[in-house]
Amino acid sequence: MTRRLLRVLVATLVTACLPALAVAQGGPPLITDDPDTPGPGYWEINIAVLTEKTHAQKHVEVPRVDLNYGVGRRIQLKFEMPWVALQHEEQRTETGAGKATVGVKWRFIGQEGERIAWSIYPQLDFNMAHSSVTRGIAEEGRQLLLPTEITVEMFHLEINGEVGRNLVENGPDTWIFGVSTEGHVLPRLELLAELHGERVTDSTGLITVGGGRLKLTSKMILLMAIGHSVRSQLDEGPRTYAYAGLQLNLPRQFTFERDVGRRPAAPEIRRR
Repeated sequence: MTRRLLRVLVATLVTACLPALAVAQGGPPLITDDPDTPGPGYWEINIAVLTEKTHAQKHVEVPRVDLNYGVGRRIQLKFEMPWVALQHEEQRTETGAGKATVGVKWRFIGQEGERIAWSIYPQLDFNMAHSSVTRGIAEEGRQLLLPTEITVEMFHLEINGEVGRNLVENGPDTWIFGVSTEGHVLPRLELLAELHGERVTDSTGLITVGGGRLKLTSKMILLMAIGHSVRSQLDEGPRTYAYAGLQLNLPRQFTFERDVGRRPAAPEIRRR
């Protein structure tokens, strides 16, 4: 299964490196983020089912509601809240509210479509219900993620990189890092691929993810991704990742203007 997913990842990377027909837009369904923001007064709402499975448990978020709002052209406000179903190795299942996340992304250099864009994206995770902690659905304590994201775009190829430190209140701090690429192969279809990692003390886990975004209307995008670990953390074992959902862009997707001399923006799809 791992070899098959690696082939899919390589194929996706090669395809994404072909001349793109439109601008890429980052974030879900990938784990690695990028500097893009929704735009001034625009909403990006992701409603999804996310599944992560290891040898010890199966973690399902259904739904995972991710709300993002653009303040000006460079700032994004985020609130995320999942409802979790956690199945343990002995087949016992617990359900309840997962950790909520609030965050602020600030893109201080560049914008979508320019050669370089760079942002910081601090995010705070906290528990909404103490009962979720007592039942093992959510870890006790808060977590503060301090990442930075950078995009380099040239020759119709977009490469996104992210690295950050996760400060954990009741456990060891971790590092997260990732690199991804994305590009349109059809006017409505965008292919994605990434390599994402997490380092806890002396153990590093790596996972490859491939997926796509299919633009259904000017306001709605279908999100799909699947991945599998290529290097497992010591206490986790092989990890499988799957994401399926819808992205709502309200009132529609915002198109950042390009500088003179850059390749023109793709035409917007008319509203149905």
